[in-house]
Amino acid sequence: MSEINLRGFSMNLFPTAILTDFLETSEGDADRDDLMAALERATGELGIEHFAAAFLPLAHERLDAYFIWEKWPRRWFDRYLKYNYFHSDPVVHFVRQSGRSIIWSKSLKLQALPSRSKRIMDEASDFGLIDGLTIPLHSRTGISGVFSVAGRGPKLRPPEIALLEIIATRAHQRLLDLAPPPARPREDLTITKTESECLTWCASGKTDREIGRLTGRSPRTIQVHLGNLQRKLGVTNRAQLIAEAFRNGLQR
Repeated sequence: MSEINLRGFSMNLFPTAILTDFLETSEGDADRDDLMAALERATGELGIEHFAAAFLPLAHERLDAYFIWEKWPRRWFDRYLKYNYFHSDPVVHFVRQSGRSIIWSKSLKLQALPSRSKRIMDEASDFGLIDGLTIPLHSRTGISGVFSVAGRGPKLRPPEIALLEIIATRAHQRLLDLAPPPARPREDLTITKTESECLTWCASGKTDREIGRLTGRSPRTIQVHLGNLQRKLGVTNRAQLIAEAFRNGLQR
């Protein structure tokens, strides 16, 4: 396991003490506020200043409503949301593709990033997020969220990286116990952003003509997108499409 740079890390911390404190706090009757306080205390003891955790939005959705917990630089956080960077974030893409934790500098340095993705990483660095660790949060239906820490300075070593993976996984499990998110899509089911958008309007009762007007497309194009969705879900009409979309977590 590699190292990442995080400002203020104390090399003589004993990770087991941090883990024990976190586990003791997160057990029993701990609520969301208790859990968040334990997470913040654990990252603080590791000298980590910047961190965030979020559930994954669907393809057509913005990230704003899906943050579990964050302490990013405020101007960067506001910019990230304003420009909807999440769906172009190469770190998120790599984690979802690989299903494992990644160190930004190690995993992205050999990637030929699209211009928007490269700009996101350059801007993150400008705000002090020079390198980081992002951990996938798994549920029974696949990856349902991500947890990230980032910064600059002295190195975070393999034992601390492993500690963060354990803490992030446990915190996620407890959050799911307290308030499960909506069902996630099947792992073998992939829909496009446009299909997802059309599906949302269809589920809200809009006609093809109304969806076309709302999305700037022709009614015929809307029919094609919804027809593609029906084939993907193995259904023959719109009512079945909507029911299967909810069952598979494609709609909330």
